Amino acid sequence: MRARMNIYLTTGKKNYKYAYVTIKSLFQNNPDSEIYLYIVSEDLEESDLRYEYELAEKYKDHIVILRFDEQMAGKYIQFKPGDHWAIGTMSSYWLFHELLPEDVDRIMVVESDTVVVGDLSEIYGTDFGDNYVICPGPEHKPKNHRDFMEKLGGDCLTFVLSVYDVKRIRREFTLQDILAKDEIVKKQTGNSQMEFTFGLLFAGKIKYVPGKISCIDENERYMEELGYEYITACEKTAKIIHFSSYKDYSKPWNPVFLVPGYRIWWKYAQDSPYYQEYLERQWQIYNDTRAKQKEIEKNITYRNVLLCTLVLMVVILCAVCLVTEAGICGVLTVAGSACVSFVAALLIRKILMR
Repeated sequence: MRARMNIYLTTGKKNYKYAYVTIKSLFQNNPDSEIYLYIVSEDLEESDLRYEYELAEKYKDHIVILRFDEQMAGKYIQFKPGDHWAIGTMSSYWLFHELLPEDVDRIMVVESDTVVVGDLSEIYGTDFGDNYVICPGPEHKPKNHRDFMEKLGGDCLTFVLSVYDVKRIRREFTLQDILAKDEIVKKQTGNSQMEFTFGLLFAGKIKYVPGKISCIDENERYMEELGYEYITACEKTAKIIHFSSYKDYSKPWNPVFLVPGYRIWWKYAQDSPYYQEYLERQWQIYNDTRAKQKEIEKNITYRNVLLCTLVLMVVILCAVCLVTEAGICGVLTVAGSACVSFVAALLIRKILMR
């Protein structure tokens, strides 16, 4: 009989097809566990997850959709303008008291921009001791993140691959306690951030598993701070690879730049029923980017630069004419000369560009 493993993941109609890689790699690499995957979403229907349910049946696992009310949560959650996070990513605040079934006693977080590369059961089954949460150690966190948590009076918490003692949290905290910590974070940073919030809530009660054997993040910052050799070494020992991103929203399916783990994500993606859509979406992203570049080019062409220069020059010379009492004739002469100069410049450029 396989031991039960409860997993939490958030996604929606906009991005759920990319989560297929996470789900498949999760089921495939954990054959000795009976997985109950709780997908928290504001808009997904069972009909959307046809292929995902087929995966669950193939590996004898389970998928349960939990409905999340984004409109309600929006009254409490705050993001800065331009942040790419959806309110649904903050459903973890409501996870323990409103979303999970009563029979769930512990749960592990796996995000949809990940690929599972190992068996999670050992980390999932780790004894909590006197702690509320188990998560990857802070050694992979950027220094400014660690410094901020120290200043705030909390501990570093890595959300991906974190395991929560649901029963104890329900017993000793309320939803209002969680939201109160979020208010502290919002006052300091201007937006909600679950790692900071839970780092405050569970300060002194977080059990760490070394990041090298639990989770490795791959993005531009981590490549710079940890280096290629370290990251590729961690890929061989970690249980999960997380492709976190910043405002550029770089992901394996939107490769703003390349990181080593993308090749692993695409290995699973090749077997996805959405594989063609992944490729076509990349083309669309590229075409949209090129269209934006061309639009910018239109606004900074030589014609616009030259015209702006001439207009500014005419305004200055006309002002000089008026100040020096050169009169209207002087102003008209300057304006006429500018027009002739502009037309001549265009003709000369056209001849030279042939």
